[in-house]
Amino acid sequence: MENLIVIANLGRVRPVKFKPAGDDPLEEAHLLEDPGSTVEMRPQSIHQAVTDSAGRFPQGGPADRLTGMSYGEEHHLEAELKTQALERVAAKIGEIVACAGYPKWRLVIPQEIMPALLKALTPAAHKALGGVVAGDLTKIPLADLEKRFLHESAA
Repeated sequence: MENLIVIANLGRVRPVKFKPAGDDPLEEAHLLEDPGSTVEMRPQSIHQAVTDSAGRFPQGGPADRLTGMSYGEEHHLEAELKTQALERVAAKIGEIVACAGYPKWRLVIPQEIMPALLKALTPAAHKALGGVVAGDLTKIPLADLEKRFLHESAA
């Protein structure tokens, strides 16, 4: 079992630590989450990034004829905002793994952003990565995470 599980999506990074069972026979392995360790990183929306209304430009036709007007384009603004959000999440994950001393860790991330996020991770964080699980589990209660990850490793 990895010592650290980082659960993330484009707007949230949630580190969870694994605590193995101790010498006490009643003590069981469990997951710990530090209060305030979850980081909210909401991606910026297009309406926040664009400060005014779209520009209007002439829409072709002969120079001496009045023609309709077209609205300006966003020029891949949504894709750029997603890329920036991925970079922020990857940087935060790298920071969390570095602060923990680069233990063996597991990443839980939605399938649609997995390839891009794995590419954006720092080389040191990527080297310590023990496994990747597809899914958005950022809002799952800790007890359900324990059922999923602790019982999965015991089976």
